[in-house]
Amino acid sequence: MNQFTFPDTLPPCSGIQPAFMRHFSGWHLGMGLASNITGLLHGLHILSNEQPGCKAAAMGMSLWGIQSHPLAPGMGQWALKAKSMGLQTENALTRIMTGLATLPELSEADNELMDTWYALARQDDRSLILRFLAVVLADPNKALAWLHHCWQDLIYLGKPEIPRAALDMIPWNAAMLPLKARMEADWAFHCQPPEKALEHIEELAPDTWGLWRAYAGGELLLRMGQKNKGKAALAGLWKAIPWHVNLTLKLYDLFNPIPLATETDTEDVAILAYSWNKADLLADTLDSLAKSSVGTARIFALNNGSTDHTADVLKKARERFGPDRFHIETLPINVGAPAARNWLLSLPQVRASKWTAFLDDDIVLPKNWLLHLLGAAQGHQNIGAVGCRITAATPPFGLQSADYNLFPAPPAPTEPGSLPNRVLVFDNCAGSTDTGMFTYTRPCLSVSGCCHMIRMQAVEKAGGFDLRYTPSQFDDLDRDLRSALASMPAIYAGDLAIRHVQHSSLAKSQTPRQIGHVMGNKLKLDTKYTDDELTALGRDNMQRLWSDLETKHAFLVDRLGSRA
Repeated sequence: MNQFTFPDTLPPCSGIQPAFMRHFSGWHLGMGLASNITGLLHGLHILSNEQPGCKAAAMGMSLWGIQSHPLAPGMGQWALKAKSMGLQTENALTRIMTGLATLPELSEADNELMDTWYALARQDDRSLILRFLAVVLADPNKALAWLHHCWQDLIYLGKPEIPRAALDMIPWNAAMLPLKARMEADWAFHCQPPEKALEHIEELAPDTWGLWRAYAGGELLLRMGQKNKGKAALAGLWKAIPWHVNLTLKLYDLFNPIPLATETDTEDVAILAYSWNKADLLADTLDSLAKSSVGTARIFALNNGSTDHTADVLKKARERFGPDRFHIETLPINVGAPAARNWLLSLPQVRASKWTAFLDDDIVLPKNWLLHLLGAAQGHQNIGAVGCRITAATPPFGLQSADYNLFPAPPAPTEPGSLPNRVLVFDNCAGSTDTGMFTYTRPCLSVSGCCHMIRMQAVEKAGGFDLRYTPSQFDDLDRDLRSALASMPAIYAGDLAIRHVQHSSLAKSQTPRQIGHVMGNKLKLDTKYTDDELTALGRDNMQRLWSDLETKHAFLVDRLGSRA
């Protein structure tokens, strides 16, 4: 039984249409973020005049967009445009759409205040944050624009009372009160236990927020362990919006979960870790490793020239795992990430393994992480790497990375006086909140190096990590690109989440020196590959994703039926 039904007001729509592939170079990449949706809506509305299927998709995507990302810039205008095309919405949502479409956005005049907020959100001064919010949210014209600008930071503060208080600071008029209830439900979804959050979701009016209510309710039921009820809610939603790539992939996996490997499968795995001066974080990582199911996999740890008590941490870990399973390599200096990884890959026992699992020194591993990665790889003989979803280590577990893919476009010529930007990677979660939209498995071009497995055959065919990216940055992506060129692409197992204590060095780069290093390594990446190689990578990546999506869409149509 589905407790999250909603009015059947959308026109029938096929989830896979020739126009999607022909006219949208990025359709297959995903639509988990508001910016993905608004970008696609522009093209859909243009095509709507001549193609009824695109018109139906435009109306469905506009309704989903306004319900799932109501504060996103432009979403109100797109919803009203869909309304003029025949989209049916009840009065409360129509008033909200109209109100949002006419509100001003933040502008250059607000830059100084935006910089102030950026600094405040990264401090731990509750009083200053509330004083700032009380000022900007009191403006009846720009309050909702400021709420959108601040909302994700507010959720990430880890102080649930602050975003809740922010909603009460806004001078809501009567027409916008249902939007306040929607944002309160969003707050609960991210900041409250699933059981309590579900109560807020259920209280939303199905006539106003039915699509998002079904998704959020289904996701919370899954988190509560009620898989059948959660799957039923998402299946009902999918039949209304079968064009949604992320939902299609997620729902398929619910019907066809990836089986865990057995501990016998761990015999051919070498677990590799390296660390420089993060002794305490490394100790926690190794503790979570010891508590996980790694079977008979052997562990190789490299002390990368540390001057803290890393040596003592590794010694204790060897005593815990046993000297036959835990091997220590010690270098006198820090040689950087690429060389450290290559050093470990060069060890005879590692070279004899089928798989190597690289672990960062600041992660928290769940019990079945290795069995999950091995299970995702089963049946895929040409897979070169297997990765997973990476999140923050503390609630609400914001996303740090999912799967990475290329925009399927030939490299554009570099303008005179500009740096080349030839490797166009689509980062489809971009540090967003974890709504559950990335809990799927599919082939991809690259995965996060934070916790991933590499097939040693791929190392033999494409080589190890390029020392030119020392001390780090883009070395994982570069290796995955070479592996894909050698016909050994990656696979992403998003149902597995690894908690990452620190952000990637790319995200932490703030000083001119750090930013310069990132830019230098990006330049190396952008000038390493020929036009033909990048074109082939984008083309093959697109073909794999479309083939995967079409197969999974066809399964769901066969299982659930189609309204088209």
